[in-house]
Amino acid sequence: MHHIQEINLKNAFNCRDLGGYQTRNGLMVQPKRLIRAGYLSDLDINDQQMLYRYGVRTIIDLRSPVELREYPDHYDWRTQYLKIPILKQDLTESMTNVRNLAGKLTDKRAGFHQMIRIYDQLVTSDEVQQAYRQFFLTLLNANPGGILFHCSTGKDRTGIISILILAMLRVPDETLKTDYLRSNRFSAVRINNRLNEAKLASDNLAYLKSIFDLSTVREDYFQQAISMINDRYGGFDSYFHDQLGLDEAFLLQIRNKFLA
Repeated sequence: MHHIQEINLKNAFNCRDLGGYQTRNGLMVQPKRLIRAGYLSDLDINDQQMLYRYGVRTIIDLRSPVELREYPDHYDWRTQYLKIPILKQDLTESMTNVRNLAGKLTDKRAGFHQMIRIYDQLVTSDEVQQAYRQFFLTLLNANPGGILFHCSTGKDRTGIISILILAMLRVPDETLKTDYLRSNRFSAVRINNRLNEAKLASDNLAYLKSIFDLSTVREDYFQQAISMINDRYGGFDSYFHDQLGLDEAFLLQIRNKFLA
């Protein structure tokens, strides 16, 4: 089992290195090159230095303009900071829709269905695909050193991008799923806080269940993304070529850069 490289920051969560995963052809994702995380807006100076010492030289912020304004990242001044919003409007945190319904939500699966819609959009939307293309081009041209990419919770937008990167590096599907699902473990405190806030707002079960489904990752969401990629686009390679416009030569450069 690959050693899980959690980067233990005091004021952040779900921050981990994709290094160490094995590929189908016996190579390994290089450590300290690709790091996924949740929001960095609470980092104190020690956290910032820790990331820099860990080797992070580029931060790619995947959040919407509204999130950026409200919760700007805190990072070491020597780090390059880039914005590549996956969606102009933020879907995953659209708790407000559900929260407004706290008292009167009757559908226990409202949050679940919302998430399935989000995952569809995170695979199929033109706007999202263009952002992915820009993201991968940026990966290739980034400054030397580690690249950290993140959204707000580091589980949905960051989760799908991580799936795409690992698939591009030929990491097996089973590992893609394992990495994706680890967000629950590394966000446990945050998920718990979310649920406690929700309980203070209402004891409506449909509401609490929906908040849970919005705050976690589930195998169903993973499967939704994978089957969209396979059924609608004919698999990862076609998705990379035809939807993201990245040819085989490009994928090879990415593999050369991040595999050992």
